[in-house]
Amino acid sequence: MKKAEQLKTVGKAYPRVDGEAKASGKAIYTVDLELPGMIHGKILRSPYPHARLVKIDASKAERLHGVVAVLTREDLPNFNPYYGATYKDQPIVATDKVRYVGDAVAAVAAVDPGTAEEALTLIDVEYEELPAVTTIEEALVPDAPLVHVAPTSEGELMGHHYRTPEKFKGTNVCYHFKYGRGNIADGFKKAAYIFEDTFIFPRVQHYPMEPHTTLAQVESDRVTVWASTQDPFTLQHHLAEVFKVPVNRVRVIVPHVGGAYGGKLSVKIEPLTAALSWKARRPVKLALTAEESFMTVTRHRARYRLKTGVTKDGRLLARECEIYMDTGAYADAGPRVTQKAGYRALGPYRIPHAKTDAYTVYTNTVPGGAFRGFGSLQVTWAYESQMDIIAERLGIDSLDFRLKNLLRKGEPYTAGDTPVDCDLKEGLKRVAKAIDWKRKSAPNRGKGLSCCMKDGGGTYKVAAASVKMNFDGSIVLLTGTVEIGQGARTAMTQVVAEELGVSPDKILVAQLDTDVTPYDSATNASSSTVVMGLCVQRAARDLK
Repeated sequence: MKKAEQLKTVGKAYPRVDGEAKASGKAIYTVDLELPGMIHGKILRSPYPHARLVKIDASKAERLHGVVAVLTREDLPNFNPYYGATYKDQPIVATDKVRYVGDAVAAVAAVDPGTAEEALTLIDVEYEELPAVTTIEEALVPDAPLVHVAPTSEGELMGHHYRTPEKFKGTNVCYHFKYGRGNIADGFKKAAYIFEDTFIFPRVQHYPMEPHTTLAQVESDRVTVWASTQDPFTLQHHLAEVFKVPVNRVRVIVPHVGGAYGGKLSVKIEPLTAALSWKARRPVKLALTAEESFMTVTRHRARYRLKTGVTKDGRLLARECEIYMDTGAYADAGPRVTQKAGYRALGPYRIPHAKTDAYTVYTNTVPGGAFRGFGSLQVTWAYESQMDIIAERLGIDSLDFRLKNLLRKGEPYTAGDTPVDCDLKEGLKRVAKAIDWKRKSAPNRGKGLSCCMKDGGGTYKVAAASVKMNFDGSIVLLTGTVEIGQGARTAMTQVVAEELGVSPDKILVAQLDTDVTPYDSATNASSSTVVMGLCVQRAARDLK
C-alpha cells in the first residue's frame, strides 16, 4: 500500500456519497418500495410468556373481505420451519407453544394494513398457560420449567460450531464457553489481595430510525426479498434452507438501511414474510413498528461475577470470570455473543492466571442477539468498574493502576491470537491529558477512564469486491458490505479512487444484490475495506 503522505484521496475529508440522498429525503428504504399486486402483512403475537397452543382457528379471519392469506402452524409442513443464527430453534410461527410475550402465533396478508390488523382480532387462539422463567436466576433453578424441552440442533456461525454440552441437556443452558491459562488456584494463593464482585447488566434495545421491514415475492421456486438487513448473504442461506431450494434460487436486495446496530444481523422476520408471500401468491410487505422491533431482538441481559487477585504493588495476578448471558426464548446469536464475552472478559490487561466460564441461558423473554460488540460491552462495563473499585480500595490512582497492567503493543492477547497491534498505554495517556485527569473536578462534575479491546485479532471476516470500468471511464464498485451509517460506501469509494487514480465522482457503488454482488460476511467498513483494497489493486494492475 502507498505511504500515508502519498495518498491523494484516502484519509482526506470527502462528502458522504449517500449524504445528499438521505438529507434530502430522496433515499429509498425498504418501507418505500411497492410492487404490482403488493399486499401487507401483520403478525398475531402471544400475550403470554409461556403457553401451550391448544387450538388455532383462522376461519373467520380468512373470510374477512380484503384478506388474501392467513399463515398458521398448519402451513409449516411446506417448509423447513425452523431458523436461527446459530441453532435452528425458532419457528416461522409458533408450532407447539409460545415462548415469550410477542412470539409470532400467526400472520395475515391483506390488501391494506388496517384490514390485516382487523383480521388478527378474528383469529381464535386457545392457550394453556405454562410456568415461565423470565430471569437468569429463575432459569438456573434445578427442575426449572424448560423453555425448550426437545434439544436444539447444533449450528455454525462465522466459522465456529456451536452445540449444547451433554451435561446441560435437560436444562435452560444451551451453550458453554470456557477458557483458561496458568494455574488459577496458584494465582490466587500468591495474591496479596483478592476482590470479588458481581455485576448485573440490564436488557438494552436497539433503536434504529427504521424498524425491521421486508418485502418478499415468492414465485415457483424463486424467492426474492428486499430487506432492511445488514447481513444479506447469511440471510440468503437461511431462506434457501427454509424453502428447500438451492442458494441461487434466493435473491436478497438491500436498499438503504436506516440503522441496525447488530439488530438486523442474520435472520429476523424475513422467513415469515416470504412464507406469507408463498401462501398469498403475491408480493407481501411486512413493516414492523418500533414496539414490534423491540419484540424481535434485544441486547443480552448479563450477570458477571469476577474474582481478581492482585499483588502488593498493584499488579493483576489472577482473574476468575463467571458469565451468564440471557439469550431469551431463542438462541439467535446468543452462543456467539457468549463466546465473545467469555473471550474478552479478561480485558486488555496482563493476567498470567485466568479462568473463564460463560453460559448462554434460555428464558421466556425477547430473544437476545447481536448489538454493537458481541458481548464486549457487558463484560467491559463489569471489569472496568472493578478496576476502579480495586484502585480505590488499594489507594492507587486508577489511571496508574491501568497503565501498570495494560498489555504492550506486540504482546499476545491470548496464545495463538494476533498480538496487540496498538499502543494502549499511549492512547490512555492522551485521554488522561485531554480531560486533565490529575486535576480535581469542579462541583457536580465528574470524569472517568476506561479501556477495552474487542480482541487481539482472530476475527472471522470473509470479504470480496469487484470493480467494473465502463467504456467512458466511469467505474462501478460491487461490494457486499451494507451501509448502515458507518460510512462504508464513502470509504470504499475513496479506496477505489486512490488505487485507480481517478476522482471519486467517477465511481458508483452499486446497490447490494446477492445475484451479482460478491459474497461478504463482514458487517462493517474496516474489515471489508482491507480485502476490497487488495481486490482493487489487482483490478488496477489488470487495467494497466
